[in-house]
Amino acid sequence: MESSHSVVSELEGTLLKNPKPFAYFMLVAFEASGLIRFAILLLLWPIIALLDVLGYRNGSLKLMIFVATAGLHKSEIESVARAVLPKFYMDDVSMDAWRAFGSCERRIVVTRMPRVMVERFAKDHLRADEVIGTEIIVNRFGYATGLIQETDVDRSVSNNVANLFVVGRPQLGLGRPVISTSPTFLSLCEKYI
Repeated sequence: MESSHSVVSELEGTLLKNPKPFAYFMLVAFEASGLIRFAILLLLWPIIALLDVLGYRNGSLKLMIFVATAGLHKSEIESVARAVLPKFYMDDVSMDAWRAFGSCERRIVVTRMPRVMVERFAKDHLRADEVIGTEIIVNRFGYATGLIQETDVDRSVSNNVANLFVVGRPQLGLGRPVISTSPTFLSLCEKYI
Protein backbone atom coordinates (compact mmCIF):
# COMPACT_ATOMS: atom_id res chain seq x y z
CA MET A 1 0.00 0.00 0.00
CA GLU A 2 1.30 3.48 -0.83
CA SER A 3 2.45 5.69 2.00
CA SER A 4 -0.22 8.12 3.14
CA HIS A 5 0.41 11.10 5.33
CA SER A 6 -2.16 10.37 8.05
CA VAL A 7 -4.41 7.51 9.11
CA VAL A 8 -7.18 7.24 11.67
CA SER A 9 -7.98 3.67 12.61
CA GLU A 10 -10.54 2.04 14.83
CA LEU A 11 -9.03 -0.38 17.34
CA GLU A 12 -11.86 -2.86 17.93
CA GLY A 13 -12.77 -4.84 14.83
CA THR A 14 -10.05 -3.25 12.67
CA LEU A 15 -6.58 -3.15 14.23
CA LEU A 16 -7.83 -5.87 16.57
CA LYS A 17 -9.79 -8.65 14.86
CA ASN A 18 -12.36 -8.90 17.64
CA PRO A 19 -14.98 -6.11 17.45
CA LYS A 20 -16.25 -6.79 21.00
CA PRO A 21 -14.23 -5.40 23.93
CA PHE A 22 -15.95 -7.58 26.59
CA ALA A 23 -12.92 -9.88 27.07
CA TYR A 24 -10.65 -6.90 27.80
CA PHE A 25 -13.02 -5.60 30.46
CA MET A 26 -13.06 -9.10 31.97
CA LEU A 27 -9.25 -8.98 32.20
CA VAL A 28 -9.33 -5.58 33.90
CA ALA A 29 -12.02 -6.77 36.32
CA PHE A 30 -10.07 -9.90 37.25
CA GLU A 31 -6.54 -8.49 37.33
CA ALA A 32 -7.40 -5.30 39.22
CA SER A 33 -10.07 -6.61 41.59
CA GLY A 34 -10.26 -10.36 41.57
CA LEU A 35 -12.92 -12.97 41.21
CA ILE A 36 -15.98 -11.13 42.58
CA ARG A 37 -15.92 -8.26 40.06
CA PHE A 38 -15.05 -10.77 37.32
CA ALA A 39 -18.07 -12.92 38.27
CA ILE A 40 -20.42 -9.91 38.37
CA LEU A 41 -19.33 -8.85 34.89
CA LEU A 42 -19.71 -12.40 33.62
CA LEU A 43 -23.24 -12.60 35.08
CA LEU A 44 -24.10 -9.34 33.30
CA TRP A 45 -22.94 -10.68 29.92
CA PRO A 46 -26.49 -11.57 28.72
CA ILE A 47 -27.69 -8.02 29.49
CA ILE A 48 -24.64 -6.51 27.75
CA ALA A 49 -25.20 -8.71 24.68
CA LEU A 50 -28.92 -7.85 24.62
CA LEU A 51 -28.17 -4.11 24.78
CA ASP A 52 -25.82 -4.54 21.79
CA VAL A 53 -28.40 -6.49 19.81
CA LEU A 54 -31.07 -3.88 20.52
CA GLY A 55 -28.77 -1.10 19.29
CA TYR A 56 -27.81 0.38 22.66
CA ARG A 57 -24.05 0.18 22.09
CA ASN A 58 -23.39 3.13 24.39
CA GLY A 59 -25.44 1.49 27.15
CA SER A 60 -23.61 -1.83 26.93
CA LEU A 61 -20.24 -0.05 26.84
CA LYS A 62 -21.08 2.10 29.87
CA LEU A 63 -22.23 -0.97 31.81
CA MET A 64 -18.97 -2.81 31.07
CA ILE A 65 -16.88 0.22 32.01
CA PHE A 66 -18.83 0.75 35.24
CA VAL A 67 -18.57 -2.84 36.47
CA ALA A 68 -14.91 -3.24 35.45
CA THR A 69 -13.59 0.07 36.85
CA ALA A 70 -15.85 1.56 39.55
CA GLY A 71 -13.88 2.03 42.75
CA LEU A 72 -10.49 1.14 41.27
CA HIS A 73 -7.61 3.55 41.68
CA LYS A 74 -6.52 4.98 38.32
CA SER A 75 -3.03 3.56 38.91
CA GLU A 76 -4.50 0.03 39.16
CA ILE A 77 -6.19 0.41 35.78
CA GLU A 78 -2.95 1.82 34.30
CA SER A 79 -1.00 -1.09 35.77
CA VAL A 80 -3.28 -3.69 34.13
CA ALA A 81 -3.16 -1.70 30.86
CA ARG A 82 0.64 -1.73 30.97
CA ALA A 83 1.34 -5.27 32.24
CA VAL A 84 -1.55 -7.52 31.16
CA LEU A 85 -3.60 -6.12 28.28
CA PRO A 86 -0.79 -5.73 25.67
CA LYS A 87 -0.20 -9.49 25.44
CA PHE A 88 -3.88 -10.09 24.73
CA TYR A 89 -4.10 -7.16 22.32
CA MET A 90 -1.03 -8.44 20.43
CA ASP A 91 -2.59 -11.89 20.04
CA ASP A 92 -5.59 -10.23 18.37
CA VAL A 93 -3.83 -7.77 16.00
CA SER A 94 -4.92 -7.94 12.35
CA MET A 95 -1.72 -7.96 10.30
CA ASP A 96 -3.46 -6.55 7.20
CA ALA A 97 -4.82 -3.57 9.13
CA TRP A 98 -1.47 -3.14 10.88
CA ARG A 99 0.37 -2.97 7.52
CA ALA A 100 -1.98 -0.24 6.25
CA PHE A 101 -1.80 1.62 9.57
CA GLY A 102 1.98 1.33 9.83
CA SER A 103 2.56 2.64 6.28
CA CYS A 104 1.35 6.11 7.28
CA GLU A 105 3.41 8.88 8.85
CA ARG A 106 0.84 10.18 11.35
CA ARG A 107 -1.17 7.46 13.11
CA ILE A 108 -4.27 7.98 15.26
CA VAL A 109 -6.10 5.16 17.02
CA VAL A 110 -9.74 5.59 17.99
CA THR A 111 -11.48 3.30 20.43
CA ARG A 112 -14.74 3.06 22.30
CA MET A 113 -12.83 1.65 25.29
CA PRO A 114 -11.40 3.98 27.93
CA ARG A 115 -8.24 5.63 26.63
CA VAL A 116 -6.35 4.57 29.77
CA MET A 117 -6.86 0.89 28.80
CA VAL A 118 -5.51 1.35 25.27
CA GLU A 119 -3.04 4.23 25.16
CA ARG A 120 0.12 2.47 26.39
CA PHE A 121 -0.35 -0.46 23.98
CA ALA A 122 -1.23 1.76 21.01
CA LYS A 123 1.76 4.04 21.50
CA ASP A 124 4.34 1.39 22.44
CA HIS A 125 3.33 -1.47 20.13
CA LEU A 126 1.34 0.09 17.27
CA ARG A 127 3.45 3.28 17.24
CA ALA A 128 0.36 5.49 17.37
CA ASP A 129 0.87 9.22 17.71
CA GLU A 130 -2.53 9.86 19.32
CA VAL A 131 -5.19 7.75 21.02
CA ILE A 132 -8.78 8.92 21.17
CA GLY A 133 -11.09 7.03 23.50
CA THR A 134 -13.58 7.50 26.25
CA GLU A 135 -12.44 9.22 29.42
CA ILE A 136 -13.21 7.64 32.78
CA ILE A 137 -14.28 10.13 35.43
CA VAL A 138 -11.85 9.96 38.35
CA ASN A 139 -12.63 11.56 41.71
CA ARG A 140 -10.20 13.87 43.51
CA PHE A 141 -8.69 10.91 45.38
CA GLY A 142 -7.75 9.16 42.14
CA TYR A 143 -10.50 6.52 42.16
CA ALA A 144 -12.55 5.74 39.07
CA THR A 145 -16.27 6.41 39.44
CA GLY A 146 -17.03 3.91 36.68
CA LEU A 147 -18.70 6.67 34.67
CA ILE A 148 -17.39 8.24 31.47
CA GLN A 149 -17.46 11.86 30.35
CA GLU A 150 -19.06 11.15 26.97
CA THR A 151 -22.80 10.71 26.52
CA ASP A 152 -22.59 9.76 22.81
CA VAL A 153 -19.31 7.92 22.32
CA ASP A 154 -19.34 7.88 18.49
CA ARG A 155 -20.08 11.61 18.24
CA SER A 156 -17.37 12.38 20.82
CA VAL A 157 -14.77 10.32 18.94
CA SER A 158 -15.72 12.01 15.67
CA ASN A 159 -15.48 15.47 17.26
CA ASN A 160 -12.08 14.67 18.77
CA VAL A 161 -10.76 13.48 15.40
CA ALA A 162 -12.10 16.67 13.78
CA ASN A 163 -10.29 18.73 16.45
CA LEU A 164 -6.99 17.01 15.58
CA PHE A 165 -7.44 17.87 11.91
CA VAL A 166 -8.47 21.52 12.02
CA VAL A 167 -6.60 22.11 8.76
CA GLY A 168 -7.05 19.33 6.22
CA ARG A 169 -8.47 15.88 6.62
CA PRO A 170 -6.98 12.49 7.42
CA GLN A 171 -5.99 10.80 4.17
CA LEU A 172 -7.01 7.30 5.25
CA GLY A 173 -9.62 5.90 7.60
CA LEU A 174 -9.64 2.28 8.74
CA GLY A 175 -12.80 1.10 10.40
CA ARG A 176 -16.13 -0.62 10.24
CA PRO A 177 -19.07 1.44 9.01
CA VAL A 178 -21.62 1.58 11.83
CA ILE A 179 -25.29 2.15 11.27
CA SER A 180 -25.87 4.99 13.66
CA THR A 181 -27.48 8.38 13.86
CA SER A 182 -24.17 9.77 15.12
CA PRO A 183 -21.45 10.76 12.68
CA THR A 184 -18.40 8.50 12.63
CA PHE A 185 -14.78 9.47 12.18
CA LEU A 186 -14.77 7.71 8.79
CA SER A 187 -16.86 10.51 7.27
CA LEU A 188 -13.98 12.91 8.03
CA CYS A 189 -11.41 10.91 6.04
CA GLU A 190 -10.57 11.45 2.36
CA LYS A 191 -10.88 7.71 1.76
CA TYR A 192 -11.57 4.76 3.99
CA ILE A 193 -11.39 0.99 3.94
